Amino acid sequence: MSDDRILITGVCGFTGRHLVAYLRAHRAATVVGLDKLPQATVPVDHYVCCDLTDRAAVEAVVSSTRPTTVFHLAAVMSAAAPDDVRQVNVGGFVCLGDALRRHAVALGRAVRLVTVGSAAEIGARGAGSLPVTEEVPCEPETPYGHSKWEVTRRAMTEPLGSPLEIIVARPFNLVGPGLGPQLSLGNFARQVAAAARGELQCIQCGRLDTRRDFVDVRDAVRAYAALAERGRPGEIYNVCAGRSYRLGWLLDRLVSLANIRVSIRSEPNQRGSEDVMDIYGDRTKIAREVGWEPAISIERSLADLLAAAE
Repeated sequence: MSDDRILITGVCGFTGRHLVAYLRAHRAATVVGLDKLPQATVPVDHYVCCDLTDRAAVEAVVSSTRPTTVFHLAAVMSAAAPDDVRQVNVGGFVCLGDALRRHAVALGRAVRLVTVGSAAEIGARGAGSLPVTEEVPCEPETPYGHSKWEVTRRAMTEPLGSPLEIIVARPFNLVGPGLGPQLSLGNFARQVAAAARGELQCIQCGRLDTRRDFVDVRDAVRAYAALAERGRPGEIYNVCAGRSYRLGWLLDRLVSLANIRVSIRSEPNQRGSEDVMDIYGDRTKIAREVGWEPAISIERSLADLLAAAE
């Protein structure tokens, strides 16, 4: 292994698993994983079970692992109360950042931190002008979106020349093998796979007329790695496909891939995020400055998602 030491928070999650696989194939580095599970579920060199809101524990992890590059993926998307979401997402980022600054000073070199935001930061106002650029005014509408936007704002206040170089990746909707059922396409794939096995006759879903920008998780982790190497500190970069797809069309494609006939029951819910009928990002900045473009088609993403759900 080289002296490149990578720390990944939230390593056992959907994105973390794919990021580890990408780094194993493309970088000679020691990979340290951090998550809240008792044991690692991904092949890292070292694993630490740690609560990111525990300042002393985070300090100990950073001091012992001495990372040169950090990918901050850990976050909660929902919780019993908005304060809990903020405590984990914002509080965890603050604890991590404080520890990394002290570590970078001791190390005598800058540490690169790619923190992963979300298109949930944008809100309906920002989605009113498409495609959405990184300069869009953000007015998030959910506790998760608010917490991610606060992290982004904090990241943008890091002084240039700081020993901690922070780059913000702002992914739009991720898709690909292993996507969980708490997200729309993961839920669709799970139900379609169950229907293909003869275990259900009707797929239940929310409204299908909204449109979203989906980027394959394997393309996204490639973007994060490129940002760690070539992104400019203090900048936000959209990670997106640059076009939107209607959810109903995506569900129809999954059903077609499974080669089944099944009824679909759509029951629109009342979540505020559904007020955004269409949103897609502008990837000009990351293409120009980092050289990243998505490479995996939506058809392959859906096929691999369904195969993993079977």
